[in-house]
Amino acid sequence: MLSHFTQSLRETFPSRSSEWALAVIILNWSIVLSVTPDLFNDRIGYHALLQVAGQETWALLCFIVGTGRLSVLAINGAWRRTPHLRAIGAFISCGFWFGLTLGFGQNVSWSTAMAVYPVLMMLDAYNVFRAITDAAMIDNAYAGARRRGDDS
Repeated sequence: MLSHFTQSLRETFPSRSSEWALAVIILNWSIVLSVTPDLFNDRIGYHALLQVAGQETWALLCFIVGTGRLSVLAINGAWRRTPHLRAIGAFISCGFWFGLTLGFGQNVSWSTAMAVYPVLMMLDAYNVFRAITDAAMIDNAYAGARRRGDDS
């Protein structure tokens, strides 16, 4: 299993590095929110996010999404390729980045967050597209293999 993981990582990391990075960023968000319990209360930029959910909820959701995406990327191909799960993870992350973009965009004076979060959202939107394309190729390959097996 470990040798499969390292081989799969070597083969897929270059093309999925943005997925890995964005998953780590969301996981890091969870860590920052957990170790800084008054962050949403202390800074006006986070007030819009606080209206959606409490800081603890955001931290938990970020932890689930970040670790979920990292797990999917890590087990990629152990049983079958995971582009469907990668697409779901990237789509959920798009929602997170969209929420941050809207939340920080409501401030009267925009912060540097508006230079970052919309770009991360678009990058994950591109990751959704790539994962769906990978899923279609994998599904077609499995369907072809089944047809060949049925014809034999």
